[in-house]
Amino acid sequence: MSYTIEITRHVVNYRTRPGVTPTGGQYGSAWMDGDSRTIERPFATRETYDEYDAEWCAGDVLSWAVDKIERTGVTEPSAYPIGDAVPEHAWLSCRYEDPYEGDSNVTETSVRLTGDWSSQQRAEVFRAVSRV
Repeated sequence: MSYTIEITRHVVNYRTRPGVTPTGGQYGSAWMDGDSRTIERPFATRETYDEYDAEWCAGDVLSWAVDKIERTGVTEPSAYPIGDAVPEHAWLSCRYEDPYEGDSNVTETSVRLTGDWSSQQRAEVFRAVSRV
């Protein structure tokens, strides 16, 4: 069986670039009204449940998934309310504003459970991580 967690991070900015006046001074940027510009290209990783993970978490794939996902900070499910079954195309997500850049650089993280997860297992993990 192949239980996989796909984690994608993308750093974006929702403001236009600051401008420069003819005298060399800078003026502020403006909100892009729902659009964004990419600061760092999306970066995806995959965590796959293996025999070492099974040994570490006593064979409980659900606790393994909750542990891995909680480390990413995601808590927002793409579908709400979370029922008894969650389809494979659903995801969990979060946004993190860089404390040094303020609301300028935002890291968006999303997590999907792919592979042999049943829709019921996905629902259990989603409920545990989102605390719904």
